[in-house]
Parts: sequence; structure tokens; C-alpha cells
Amino acid sequence: MKLKLEAVSAPYGTGIVRTDRTLRLLRPPYTLQDCPILPEESVEDAILRLGFSAAEKEFTTWEEAIDFLNQQAVEWHRVLGKDIPESIPNSDIIDVAPEEILTAFLERVETDLIPRQVFDHAENVLFALLTSSAPRRYPALGGRAMELWRRNKAARRAAESAMSEVARHDLRFESLEKHGQAGRSAKLADDIKRRHCVFASCP
Repeated sequence: MKLKLEAVSAPYGTGIVRTDRTLRLLRPPYTLQDCPILPEESVEDAILRLGFSAAEKEFTTWEEAIDFLNQQAVEWHRVLGKDIPESIPNSDIIDVAPEEILTAFLERVETDLIPRQVFDHAENVLFALLTSSAPRRYPALGGRAMELWRRNKAARRAAESAMSEVARHDLRFESLEKHGQAGRSAKLADDIKRRHCVFASCP
């Protein structure tokens, strides 16, 4: 079997993979249930609107594809992590840093970290600054840091929502939705899971 990776979101270890004529969203935890079947237009939509990058890489097994996506995520965060000195989140350094240095930290968060979806690093820098003496010394910087904190959270939610939006196109359930049976199907699945049996008469 040949698998072709057509789009990838490195920060999330997620890709859109073609097998024969079928597109699947391959994402953690990489189980069949969490890898929906997508319509053909999903590749273009993911690249143009949802932050995916185009890809042209082939694999012979699902394990190879998963290993590649995992490595993409690890490398993404490793490289971006090296861009930020470990001393930045240190509150002792922030407590003695001059205003221009703290301003540079915030500029980096606003123009680099948040746009590149490095949300954890941005949060660490902002938390360190907000819990230091800096907001008392420079109230305007404290206000800007709080605004960036809110912006970082909103950007994280938007990015996670984009991943969920791709998954909602799962064609496996399209027929159920057209006939108004999606809710009933979900309830039936819950009942079976609770009974550990597909037959209603099971104890």
C-alpha cells in the first residue's frame, strides 16, 4: 500500500494522507477513530485557510507516516525552542531587566511567537513577566503583557478550532447526517460501549 502525504501541520504532528482515492486526516493519537475520511477539497482548504503546508512525501506503511509526523512536531518545537534563551522566563532576570529589554520580549511575543503558533513559549514569557515586579515598575508594559496573554489564548483556541474543523468533514458520517441519523448513531454507540455488547438484551 502506498501512502502519500499531501498537506502537513508540523506544530500538531498532523497530516492529510491519500491512500488510493481516499483522503484521511492523520493526527494524534493516530487511531482509526481519530483519522476521519475527508472530501477532496480539504487539501486546498487546509493549505489556503487553515495553516497547513503542502507536502509531497510517500510512505509504504502507516507507521512510517506516523513516525514522520511525530518527527516534524518534535523538530518544529526543538528549533523554535532554541530561538528563545532559557533565561527569558527567569523571574530574577526580569526583575532587574530595563524597560527596553522587557519591551523587546513583548515585541518578540507579539510579532514572532504568536504568529508562528509557539503558544507555550509565549505563555511562559508572559507569565514570567506578569508575575515579576515589572508590572509595578512599568504599568504600561504590564497592561500590554496582559493583552498579549489574552491574544495568545485566543490564537491557541483558533488554531485548535482549525484542526477540529478539518476533522468535522469526516465523510464516514455524511450519509447519517443527511438522513438525520447522526445523533441516533452516536447514542447507539454509547449504549453498546456501556453494555459491552451489540445486542440490546445483554445484561
